[in-house]
Amino acid sequence: MPAGGLVFFLFALLSIGAAIALYAAIQGETSDPPTMSREEAERRARDEGMRYNEQRGRGTDRTDDRIDARDRNRTDDRDW
Repeated sequence: MPAGGLVFFLFALLSIGAAIALYAAIQGETSDPPTMSREEAERRARDEGMRYNEQRGRGTDRTDDRIDARDRNRTDDRDW
């Protein structure tokens, strides 16, 4: 019976240690996330969408320097 208690104790200790290690790893990855402006994010999303469509042979009617009609009339003073 004492061996069973030792096995249980080691299993519990390893489980707690693994949970703490996983938590520390996640905290390390998310402690300093990259930030960018809204304009930069929209530009990157458009570029990535264009590359995605080009890879799959889908045509687009937009060019890099054209502004969508919705963006042209957008105001930045929205109340989110």
